[in-house]
Formats: sequence, C-alpha cells, structure tokens
Amino acid sequence: MPSEPEWDPQDSTPEDGIPVPDYVSGTEPSDIQIEVVDLGERCRKLQGSVWIPAERQRVWQVLTDYDHLAEFVPNLVESRVIGRENGCTLVRQVGSQKVLFAQFSAAVVLAIEEIFPQQLRFQKTEGDFLIFEGFWDLADVSTHQTLLTYHLQVKPPRRMPVGLVERRICRDLALNLQAIRERCLSLSDHSKPI
Repeated sequence: MPSEPEWDPQDSTPEDGIPVPDYVSGTEPSDIQIEVVDLGERCRKLQGSVWIPAERQRVWQVLTDYDHLAEFVPNLVESRVIGRENGCTLVRQVGSQKVLFAQFSAAVVLAIEEIFPQQLRFQKTEGDFLIFEGFWDLADVSTHQTLLTYHLQVKPPRRMPVGLVERRICRDLALNLQAIRERCLSLSDHSKPI
C-alpha cells in the first residue's frame, strides 16, 4: 500500500487550503501523471494521463456516456447532452465543490468532436471560463491496456484567481482520471453493457 503523498514544503498553503498531491491515494505514483505549463496572461495548459487495463473501446464508451458521467466523476454535479451541431455533440457540465467555507460552481457547454476511437476534441461554446478547450487521447498500448491522456488549455475570468483554478483543476483531474479508470475496471469486471 503506498504511503501518503508528500507535500512540497516550498508550496505555501493554497487559498483553498488543499495542496495538490503528486498522485491520488490508492494509486501508485506512476499511475497518474499531471503536468502544468504557464502560458502567460492567466492561461494554463494542463496534461494528465493514466494507464487503464481495459480495451480502448471500453474507455471510449465510458468517456462518451455523457449523460452518466456525473454518477462517478467527483465534483461533477451535472453532465447531459443538450444537442448536436456541426458534427459535434453539445454537452452541458456543471462542477461544484466546497472551497473554504463557500460552495463554488462553474458551468460550461462543450462542443465535442468524436474521432472514434482515438480522440475526443472539446471546446467551450458557453460558460464561466474565457478559454476551455482540449482533447482526450486514447492510445492502444496492448490488447487490454489503454493510455488515456487529457489535454486542456484554460483561462479563467478575472474574478477567479488563476492559481486557485490551476490547483483545483490539477487536483480534480487526478481524481477524475482515477474515477474513469475505476469505472472502466468495474464495467470490464462485470462485462456490463454501458
């Protein structure tokens, strides 16, 4: 069993009081990787990846089950298809969580282009962020092993502190990747249709 994550002593306590771990409890440190690049002008590029011992098609089915993502993705309180436009699926998502003593939520409508079975490209069409776009990449490693990578470019509005947003997205990304991995494993174990 892995030990608890160690926090960087150079990192002062973040505004939300929750440091970002190098990995999620219950996983090996190498299972989930998160990288952040400061692009300047309050814009960040984030990348997260996880190895999933499941076929790429199973991972694809989990990611594209938009109406059920809120059932297993932490802090996602709503995810639903609201239409189709220009070959894209329009999905409304709302994330919510407690930060210090206040409830914080952000909503976004994503236009998602599905390039089966290797990539899901998404771009904000409405929402609280100035920029929120990226893609999910699904790479076959072997017959029953998929490398899932999430790429995001994000720019919050001025009213949201960029450092706080960066830390929360990093923390949530690690938790979300773990939740997706666990969902794929539970469905593979039970051979349930999605």
